[in-house]
Amino acid sequence: MTHRVLLSLPLAAALAAAPTAPAPAAAASAHACAKPAKLRFDRRTGRATGVLHWRGPRGARAFRVLRNGRVVGQTRRHALRIAVRLGRRYRFTVVPLGRGAQCPASRLLRVHYRAPGAPRHLVLAGDERQMRLSWQRGARGDGRLAGFRLLRGTTPVGQTRHTSWTLGAAPNRAYRFTVVAIDTRGHASRPSNAVTAIFGHVAPSAPQGVQALTVSDSAVGVQWSPSSAHAGRIAGYRVLRNGAVVGQVSGTSAVIGNLAPSSDYRFSVVAVDSLGYASAPSGAVTARTADPVPTGGHAQAYLLASTDQSFQDFQAHYRQIGVLYPTYFDCTADVTLGGRDDPLVTRWAQARKVLVLPRINCQETARVDRILTDPATRRQWLDGLTQLVADHGYDGLSIDFEAGPASDRDALSSFVADLAGRLHAAGKLLTIAVSPKTRDSLTHPRSGIFDYARLSQSADWVLVMVWGLHWSTSVPGAQDDASWAKGVADYVATLPLRQKFVYGTNLYAMDWPNGGGPSNAATAYQYGEIVPRLPQLGATTQLDPASDNYHATYTGADGAAHDVWYPDASTTGRRLQLAAADGFGGIALWRLGLEDQRLWNDPLLAPGAAW
Repeated sequence: MTHRVLLSLPLAAALAAAPTAPAPAAAASAHACAKPAKLRFDRRTGRATGVLHWRGPRGARAFRVLRNGRVVGQTRRHALRIAVRLGRRYRFTVVPLGRGAQCPASRLLRVHYRAPGAPRHLVLAGDERQMRLSWQRGARGDGRLAGFRLLRGTTPVGQTRHTSWTLGAAPNRAYRFTVVAIDTRGHASRPSNAVTAIFGHVAPSAPQGVQALTVSDSAVGVQWSPSSAHAGRIAGYRVLRNGAVVGQVSGTSAVIGNLAPSSDYRFSVVAVDSLGYASAPSGAVTARTADPVPTGGHAQAYLLASTDQSFQDFQAHYRQIGVLYPTYFDCTADVTLGGRDDPLVTRWAQARKVLVLPRINCQETARVDRILTDPATRRQWLDGLTQLVADHGYDGLSIDFEAGPASDRDALSSFVADLAGRLHAAGKLLTIAVSPKTRDSLTHPRSGIFDYARLSQSADWVLVMVWGLHWSTSVPGAQDDASWAKGVADYVATLPLRQKFVYGTNLYAMDWPNGGGPSNAATAYQYGEIVPRLPQLGATTQLDPASDNYHATYTGADGAAHDVWYPDASTTGRRLQLAAADGFGGIALWRLGLEDQRLWNDPLLAPGAAW
């Protein structure tokens, strides 16, 4: 995590706070001190901030960053976002903090202002009476685009905010045009390609024999016969998709990507000669992108709708996933349903035959009680959830009502039965997520509300969340201790419809400072966020055989002792084996994102694997 420092210190004071560098006499040693290497400042066009990157050195527990001698931040990472002013010079300094002899590293850099990119593909059409020039925008610059300036030779003709210009012409004259982009600060781009008009010139012939061939679910190949130039030569071909130019190529074929699957597109081609004249467009042809490869997987997985990272992970592994639970909806403070659908996620998954059952989340005791026991609220929720599925075309719903009172046990079972009846009548599915237990208790504060046997009679799946043995304000420990997890699985194995039960397992880490407890709450991390950093933190890590979880300990920059507990692909693999051995109907993963990617090599998660 990056921490901003609000005070500013002179460079000398900042360096004094860092470990003392070795004396000059000792500097001759190749290992006298270690300093960060390869300072690099990256800035996205249009941004007044950039990221300073560096490498190493080993042993540093944190890095203090200075801009022109003043502290701008301190971080444990090897990068820091810094505000800058365009066109100025800055000296960036990185001071490693930690044990051993360490030296700061500095680099003087100029933050250049970026002018707009040159307009592209300028072409000219017309005759001795009227000319029309058209072009495409170039890359954006740091300023706001004011318009395009048309030049005849070196003389400005005028300026426009559009990407075309029409002007009069005269016979027996030659014209040469270029276009430059101008931003609101007066910065000009490089000129576009030049086009020359010699009236009496005939444009190239329109391309013939255009064919469009399906390449994949996101690409179409287009090919055509060469055109003939009446003067000059053929400089290239512009490919149009549904009437809009998508690119220019020098050859007679192109692959057009970034298309939607299972969709129809029209393609045509225009030839452009070396004098800038464009032919008439070819005849249009139609092609349809392929249907995407459907999933062959059976795993169930939660997708965190608030981050693109979770969706990207799903896209990478969708062929191993049969059911997706996106976290779209929650109960609000006034006990109504809040949240929204993400059509990109929903349609992308369904196009690949992955069932989408959005999670309906409510973890406030009073709210759960009102939904289940107040007649008007109950009716409103049953009607609303049924309509929600119809409105968005979901394959069903996943109910996650946690922390409900044990006294609402019958009310929850009845609610699930009513909702399942409505959804099943429409050909839809229902999953109910339940807290784990090793035996049934009618009074347990977390699991007492869940009557496993009754719920399995109505719902299509009962998803047992086999984690949470330790939580953020508890003492440190494994989320799913192996012996406890086996007790949960063995209890489910005694139930009559155990094939309806899904074994849910966690994929994240918990980091407790100072022994945990209410005053030292843990921070939850994804595997990919914390595990690669443990060596940098000087952590001692080992597999705890009793819990079958990994346990790491380290001392933080503030001197606090930390305990980190987490699963990896091997420990999760043993949970999959346990679920299969005890007859569960499937496995569910919380959640997609930065889990240990080796997990997807497990044979029990292979597409088409027998569960």
